Amino acid sequence: MRRDPFAALAPTYESWYETPLGAHADAEELAALRRLLAGESMGLVAEIGAGTGHVTRALAADCGRIVAVEPSPAMRAEGVRRSSGLRIDWVAGAGERLPFREGVFEGALIVAVLEFVADPAAVLAEAFRVVRPGGWVVVGWLDARSSWTALYRTEADRGAEPWAGARFFTLEALVELAGSAPEAVEYALWAGPFAEPPFVEAEEAGRRAGHPPAFGAARWRSGRGRR
Repeated sequence: MRRDPFAALAPTYESWYETPLGAHADAEELAALRRLLAGESMGLVAEIGAGTGHVTRALAADCGRIVAVEPSPAMRAEGVRRSSGLRIDWVAGAGERLPFREGVFEGALIVAVLEFVADPAAVLAEAFRVVRPGGWVVVGWLDARSSWTALYRTEADRGAEPWAGARFFTLEALVELAGSAPEAVEYALWAGPFAEPPFVEAEEAGRRAGHPPAFGAARWRSGRGRR
């Protein structure tokens, strides 16, 4: 059985979003995702690697229904607990082998997941498989060039979970994995991992200094131009 790096983290996983910097980062990243999803069909959506459902819950009101796929029993249990009463269905499953037939969903969301899976190319291929032709696949990633991922690598060096087995990507690496370029890209979070309020000023300082953004999100169209 594969090691679950999130098992011990599940009960306190969302406490990060309750900190000032965590709340700011969350708002910036969700705004980037919403810009990509604006105008898209959102009737039945799959979130692959939904974790505790933080992003799932944030987007639930925009969707007819979200199917949240999560392999970690501990994370999934926390997600079920937190999403009671919402239009979210939880499914046990790995992104590399989704338990759905082809073309079931109008869109698929993969946010900060490829960093932690054994076969990111397979996860992307499965996302395209289960989305109908002309539907969308949105991927959010922790950019390999940023000061945030430099910090995560330091955490990995000392064996801290979940970073110990993580890998990080650039847009160029994701294009190679997906087999095509996305049709739209958004970036967020130029403030550094030790930024303090006011965060508007921290964001502007990061941009002016030429810091790479910490978070990227891109939208692909299913069935178009992929190898």
